[in-house]
Amino acid sequence: MNATMLAKSIMSGVISVPMDFYLGLERTFQDLNLSDGGRRIQYRNMQDDIRVGRAIRNAFRDRNEITQIAKIIIDDSLKNLPEPALKKVYDKLIGGATSMTSRTTTQLALSSYLGSKVVSGVMLSFISRIALRGLTGTMTGGMVAQGVISRACESSRRLHMQNPQLWQKLRVKDYDMLYFFFEEPLQNYIKMGETLRKNPTASQEFINAIENY
Repeated sequence: MNATMLAKSIMSGVISVPMDFYLGLERTFQDLNLSDGGRRIQYRNMQDDIRVGRAIRNAFRDRNEITQIAKIIIDDSLKNLPEPALKKVYDKLIGGATSMTSRTTTQLALSSYLGSKVVSGVMLSFISRIALRGLTGTMTGGMVAQGVISRACESSRRLHMQNPQLWQKLRVKDYDMLYFFFEEPLQNYIKMGETLRKNPTASQEFINAIENY
């Protein structure tokens, strides 16, 4: 029985446990060089573990790290939005009392405002997932922690394929390893950015949506 069949057999017996546990189990096989990827995957995981650990330590040490990640992701989504639409978003969310003198200023203000709005929820999810290791017992908790790392790495690799420019911005400080915490709370902005990258003419749809909001 090869490693893949073994993993599937074990999965059939633990199918009711959270997905993070299964992902952790799969990653443990990889770390032990029991997966089909062999030493290549084992080495890749070792490097990823270092980066995930570094990103988590920095986030716990300074909450501004989390805010900065949110701002980078939102700013990337807004950069392809036409200036009229950008100003309409600003007026809807922040208000037009302050006159924005440039697109850069408007975009920065929006990124900061929206980033601060999502940080509290992201931090709660972040702390809950890390704390889960201590609440579920040593072995199970270790597997869940491995699953969280696996989810973080898969999210980073997915971002690298979908949006290499954003990935590169986040990669500089290992922020890409925390990207998965933001995918759900920022999904509307991420989808908007993806749509505009692929089809710039779709910007009118967003302008209409904002006007009819």
